[in-house]
Amino acid sequence: MKFIHWFLLIIFIPACKDKYNPEIHLPSSGLLVVEGFINAGTGPTTITLSRSAAIDHITEIPEHGAQIEVQSETGASYPLSEDTIGIYSINQLLLDSTLKYRLHIRTSDGKEFLSDFSDLRKSKPIDSVGWKAGADQLMIYVSTHDDQNHSLYYQWNYEETWEYNSAYDSKIEFNARDSMIFDRPNSDLIHTCWKMNRSTELILGSTTNLSSDIVFQFPLLNISYYSSNRLVNRYSILVKQMVLSREWFEWKQMLKKNTEELGSIFDAQPSETGGNFHCTTDPSEQVIGFVGCSSVSEKRIFIDRTELPPVQVYSGYEICSVDTVPNMQRPLVYYFGSGYGVPIMPYEQYAFILGASAACVDCRVKGGTTAKPDFWR
Repeated sequence: MKFIHWFLLIIFIPACKDKYNPEIHLPSSGLLVVEGFINAGTGPTTITLSRSAAIDHITEIPEHGAQIEVQSETGASYPLSEDTIGIYSINQLLLDSTLKYRLHIRTSDGKEFLSDFSDLRKSKPIDSVGWKAGADQLMIYVSTHDDQNHSLYYQWNYEETWEYNSAYDSKIEFNARDSMIFDRPNSDLIHTCWKMNRSTELILGSTTNLSSDIVFQFPLLNISYYSSNRLVNRYSILVKQMVLSREWFEWKQMLKKNTEELGSIFDAQPSETGGNFHCTTDPSEQVIGFVGCSSVSEKRIFIDRTELPPVQVYSGYEICSVDTVPNMQRPLVYYFGSGYGVPIMPYEQYAFILGASAACVDCRVKGGTTAKPDFWR
């Protein structure tokens, strides 16, 4: 989900039941939406450009053919390339921490947009990523600090990866062309998969009300034992930390309120804000987005199922069962040739073949991949 497109939708939808036709003057091409940040660390800088659609839709329209560059206050520039439609990037930038930086955009229709200059913010190393096991869920937290009390405003993102096994391990496969059973090669095993998920919510924290710039066990997410298979075998989370300026943090706070925390007439009402971008060729044109400059700190941890309390963890295969199929052409074709079933193993000296639905045998059906991640251990 794109936060900014939800933000646009919420701003312009009336909260009352009475019919209301707001006077909204949107350009026919939609508002330009800018997402991303200037990465002052080791990773790439990636900027996504899109256009807002009609206010009753959340569809994003990629902005193709723009020219984007990172500019320093001394005049140096670093152009980004459009690798995918609407997505512009550049590999690691070697930036001077004493300078300010901004983003310059020239769209295909000739309009130019500039963000305000931003100080380069350096993220301190993450002290720890840990977890606490509760009665029905696992809570994952992050701790960090800045002895110089310069960080103050934080944002975290995370990438989850988990390993899981299908209900049954298939060592054989059915060849529909010959209607025969063959040994499955090791390169085609479908019992163990890895699945990945990225955070979609804005996770923000501040230490401005504390005596020291210390973040201690800030909760990132909760994982239920009973509604997800993330903890069934082995789980890993990579936490990424950025440090924001006060203005950047406040803008993201407002975005978070307008996209995640509105649900009734008693909630805070939507606030309209554009960000730190301006159209230099047409000052009346609105732009949505705030691009700052920060490095990123990372820390990864692994959690084994054996480390968790002795509770029943959801696997997703609770209702799976095995069928016995006669090893004859018609039953084999009917059961395995249709794509419904997958053979597991021979039974009674190949007189029968044990099989089950693909959803119970092929771990890829649940959205994972059999390719083991490089970082997995």
